Amino acid sequence: MSHTQRIVEPVIVAVVISNLIGHLRRTLLTITAIAAGLASLIFLWGFNDGLHRNMLSNFQDAIIGSIQIHRQGFFEHPRLSLYLSAPERVIEALETARLPHWSRRLETFALATSEKTTEGVMLIGMEAEREAQVTQLAQRIGNGRFLQAGDDYSLILGATTAKNLRVDLGDPIVIVGYDRFGALVAEEFTLVGIITSGEMGLDRGMALTSLRALQEMLDMSGQITGIVLRVADDRLDEIAESLSLKLAELDLEVMPWSEMFPVVQEWITLHNGFLYLFVGIVLFIVIAGELNTLWLSMLERTRDFGILMAIGTARRQIGLMLLLEAALLGVIGSLLGILLGIGVILLTNQTGIDLSVLLGSTSRFYVDPVIHPQLNLDHLGMTVISILSASLLAGIYPAWRAVKLQPVEAIRNG
Repeated sequence: MSHTQRIVEPVIVAVVISNLIGHLRRTLLTITAIAAGLASLIFLWGFNDGLHRNMLSNFQDAIIGSIQIHRQGFFEHPRLSLYLSAPERVIEALETARLPHWSRRLETFALATSEKTTEGVMLIGMEAEREAQVTQLAQRIGNGRFLQAGDDYSLILGATTAKNLRVDLGDPIVIVGYDRFGALVAEEFTLVGIITSGEMGLDRGMALTSLRALQEMLDMSGQITGIVLRVADDRLDEIAESLSLKLAELDLEVMPWSEMFPVVQEWITLHNGFLYLFVGIVLFIVIAGELNTLWLSMLERTRDFGILMAIGTARRQIGLMLLLEAALLGVIGSLLGILLGIGVILLTNQTGIDLSVLLGSTSRFYVDPVIHPQLNLDHLGMTVISILSASLLAGIYPAWRAVKLQPVEAIRNG
């Protein structure tokens, strides 16, 4: 590198900074556009993550838990003949893995009959004392109470099922089904609680009773059809895979919620897809705005570029000048956007955003009316990198055109 070129290197940085300050209004408008675009994306991702976390937490808390363990094929075709053959070994594996939040269940199809009509239900026997470790069903009882230890043939129904059966608290309900030998059985239960959450799957088609009562009714003393677990979301896949390996010889299916109800996971993927589309639109706006700024900057300094090339500045250094300008605009705009976006998320996380004003009741979709946006570092990093990449991309064409300038023509026409 020549002595002249070594002198020119710091000059380039000075020229870039001088140009940005010299056109302060244009610079500030560009930086503001970048910051606003990035802050909007950070907030949208935060709202999206908060919405999904809220929905998935409610979905798991409602009744399904995080992971369910059954005999192979039971989830698709629930039959009493597919009861767990060695539940004690499953529980031992859970305790060894230090997974304390689990509950045993017995499930079958049945008919709920009142004095006036009949309704088909999924009848679930559960452990009242352990269910609170797995779900929040007790909080979804609007009328009456949840199951209690020692309950004798007590029943809980969803509000729609209770309405269809035309029953109220304290009324007798006869449950008719088949025991594990295929014999018809019937028992009278007393309605002690009604679920009024409005969530799909709970409001209708579900009947809950104690595990002991249902085992007695179906002649399945000590037998269960499944174990439900509640685990942290960030460990769900790891735990499901680990349990599958440990219990492989028992012919069991270890199913996370996403495998049992893939439509929910597909909805989240689709929702994220729309957000990626919005990210693309914002990136296009950022590129267009910054490209306009850099293009005007290049046209206004055509004569300056010609003089710099005439005194020995390499063409690559001219291009580097515009790319450096683009990078500075992107970095400054991104820093401001990060501060603004995180600030908005932290604020709305505390206050919450009330969806009921626009959407009315959202409980049937397992979504609370007030959403608290969450900061996801993966999404934050991806968004910032995308904005910085868009900023550099905006500088490529002006830099390329500047590199193609001829010194004599640039000085004459500048």
